[in-house]
Amino acid sequence: MKSSTSKSSVQGEGDYVSAKKYNEHAQAFAQSGKVEQAARKAAPRNEREQDEMRQAEAAGRSHAKSQVSAGKGEGSPERRQPDKQAPGKHPEGHNPLPKKVPGR
Repeated sequence: MKSSTSKSSVQGEGDYVSAKKYNEHAQAFAQSGKVEQAARKAAPRNEREQDEMRQAEAAGRSHAKSQVSAGKGEGSPERRQPDKQAPGKHPEGHNPLPKKVPGR
C-alpha cells in the first residue's frame, strides 16, 4: 500500500497538479475569445429544451445546501435554524468581562 504522504499520489481536493492544469486551461479558454460562441452553442434551441434545462437546474438546486448563508433564500423547510446564538456572542454587540469562578 502506498504511503498517504507521497506527493505523487495526492488525490481528491489535494490534487494540486490537476487543479493547476484546470486553472491554466480555464484561463486559456477565457482569453481565447471563444466564450460567447460556446455560450450561444450551449443555449437552449427551443422552449422544450429551455424547460428541460430549468427542471434540471431546479433538481440540482434541491440537492444543494441551504442558501440562507448566501442570503438567497430561506433554506430547506425541514431544517430549522438554531434558537441559540453562537457562544461568545453578546446580544448588545460586545462581550462582557467574564465572571470569576471560585476555586480557579
